[in-house]
Amino acid sequence: MKAKFSKAVQVPLATAIVMALCAGTAMAAGPAPMPRLKQAQPGVALASSTAAAGTDRFIVKYRTGPMARSRQLDVAGSIRDAAARAGVGGASRSKLGVEHLRHLAAGGDVVRVSRKLDAVDATRLLEQLRADPSVEYVQEDFLKQATDFVPDDTYFTQLQWDYMNTDVGIHAPAAWDASTGEGVVVAVLDTGYVDHRDLAANIIPGYDFIHDPAVAGDGDGRDDDAHDAGDYTETRNSSWHGTHVAGTVAAVTDNATGVAGVAFNAKVQPVRVLGRGGGYTSDIADAIVWASGGSVDGVADNPTPAEVINLSLGGARRCSEDPVTQAAIDGAIGRGVTVVVAAGNDNQDASNFSPASCAGVITVGASGDDGARSYFSNYGAAVALTAPGGNATSGSDPENRWIWSLGNSSSTDPVPSPEGDAIIGMIGTSQAAPHVAGAVALMQAAAIDAGRAPLTPEQVKNVLRATATPFTVAPPSNRQQGTGILNAALAVAKATEDLPDEEAIALANRVPETGLNGAAGDSRLYQISVPEGARSLNLRTYGGSGDVSIYVAYDRPASDLDFDRKSARPGNSEAVVMTNPAAGTYYVRVVGETVFSNVTLLGLY
Repeated sequence: MKAKFSKAVQVPLATAIVMALCAGTAMAAGPAPMPRLKQAQPGVALASSTAAAGTDRFIVKYRTGPMARSRQLDVAGSIRDAAARAGVGGASRSKLGVEHLRHLAAGGDVVRVSRKLDAVDATRLLEQLRADPSVEYVQEDFLKQATDFVPDDTYFTQLQWDYMNTDVGIHAPAAWDASTGEGVVVAVLDTGYVDHRDLAANIIPGYDFIHDPAVAGDGDGRDDDAHDAGDYTETRNSSWHGTHVAGTVAAVTDNATGVAGVAFNAKVQPVRVLGRGGGYTSDIADAIVWASGGSVDGVADNPTPAEVINLSLGGARRCSEDPVTQAAIDGAIGRGVTVVVAAGNDNQDASNFSPASCAGVITVGASGDDGARSYFSNYGAAVALTAPGGNATSGSDPENRWIWSLGNSSSTDPVPSPEGDAIIGMIGTSQAAPHVAGAVALMQAAAIDAGRAPLTPEQVKNVLRATATPFTVAPPSNRQQGTGILNAALAVAKATEDLPDEEAIALANRVPETGLNGAAGDSRLYQISVPEGARSLNLRTYGGSGDVSIYVAYDRPASDLDFDRKSARPGNSEAVVMTNPAAGTYYVRVVGETVFSNVTLLGLY
C-alpha cells in the first residue's frame, strides 16, 4: 500500500492537478474538479511593533503573597494607580481608565486602558509596574501576524517540488513508505479554516480564540466554530493562510484531486487566533494552552489534545519580552507536545522575534528550490533547521518557486465548498513550518507503530536536526539556518530506533571549546577527566552573545534538575570553581537561557 504513494505523487497526482486546473470541468471521474489556480496575494510582513499605532492592552502577572493578592482583587485599580504614579493620564490628564478583560490560562490578566499609549507613556507605565515587587511580569498585549510572504509576482503552475525533489525537497515519498501520520493530531493555530473537499476528511473540531469581535470579523467572540471568516481589510485581500498551512500538514492524498499533505492520515485541529489585523498575544497564549490539553477559563477542555502545534505566526519582540507566550509554551512542552514555529520573513536574526526565540520550540527557516536560504527568511542560532518555503526571485524553474496548498477563490468572505475550493501559491517561513509539523506527525506515528513510546519534544528536535540534509547552497556564516533542510524520510526512520543516550563531548584541560551556538533551551553536555592530586577545577564560559548557564555534576551527566554546582548569572560569564576535587569525570552542561552564539567553554585543573 505504502510504496504506491511514491509513484502516485510523482506522476499521476501531479498530472491530475494540471488536468483539473487546465480543463475546468472536463475531468471524467471522481470528485468535481478544482477551479483554476488562484492568483497569489501580497503577503503580510511581520509587524515590527504595535507602538506605531499606540498600545492600549497589557498583560500583568502578580506573584503570590498578601500584597499580590490585594492587587489581584482589583487588577484594573492597581493599573490605574500605577499609571497615575507614572504620570500617564487620560486625554484630560485625569486618571487613565482601565478595564479588566480576563484571566489567562498561562497566568496573568489582560487589561485595556482608555486610550492608546504612545511609546513614551507605555514605557513609563511598564517601568512603574515592573518596579512593584508584587509584579512577576508585565508586557504589552501586542498583535502577532501570520508569517506568509507572497510578493506581487507572476503566477506559476502548481508542482510540489517541496515533497519530491531529492536534492532540496523533504523526501516525502520515502517517508510515506514507513508512516502517513495516522492517529496523530496537529493543531494549527492560525486564521482558522475554510471548508475544502481536499481537507474535510482530516479536520477535527477546533476552537475560535479571537476575543475581540473587530479582529474576528465573524460578528462574535470566542466560540467552538474555527471557520475562517476572511482576514481582509481595506488594503489587502483574505489570505486563507490557515487553510494553506493545514493543507501542507494533512491535505487528503491519493484522491486524484488537489494536493498532497505531508502527514495525510493525521488530523488537523484548526484553532483560530489570527483575524483582521493579526492576533493578540493573549489569545494565542490561551490557544496554546488549550490545544495542548490545558484548561482555559470559560472554555470546555479540548477532547482531542494535539501532539504537535504549528505556529506560523510571530511578532518583532524577543521572547524574553513575551513571558506569557513562553509560559504557555512551557506548559505545552510539559504535557509532551512539540511546538513548531516559523522563523519569520524579515531577513533578520530570529532571536529578535517571538515565538521564534522562545525556549523549547523548533524554529524553522525557509529554503527555495535552489537549495539555498530563501532571501526573506530569518536566520541565526534560534533556527533549528530549514524546510521548503519557496523563493520567488530565484530557483531553477519558475514553476517551482512557490509552495502550493489549499485556499478559497474569494478575496473577501469565503465562497462555500466546492465552488470556492482553490489551490493557492505562497512563499514564506509560514509555509516551511508545516512541512516540519507534518514530519513530526509522521515520526510520532512511526514510533508508535514500532512499539515505542512517543518521542519527547527534545528528542524530536534532536532527531530533526541530526537527520537534516545539508544545504545545496550553504548559507553565509552570518545567515545560518540550522543544520540543513528537513529530511522526513531519515527523521521517520530514526524515530523507530532506540535513541541513544546523549553523548558528552570531551573537554581537554586548558583547551577552549569555541563557537557554542544554540536556541533558547538548547544545551550542550561536556565531560572532563580530573587526575589525582588536582588542587582545583575551574569550569567557565565567556564571550559571544546571549545568556547561558552552566550545571556541573560528578560522575553523572549534569542537568538543570540534577547537578552539584551551577552558575546562572545574567550573560555568558559563568564560573564554577572546586577546591581539591576528587579524581574522576566531571560533567558540565551549558544551557541557553536565551538564544546564544559564539560562546567559549574552558575547563582547567
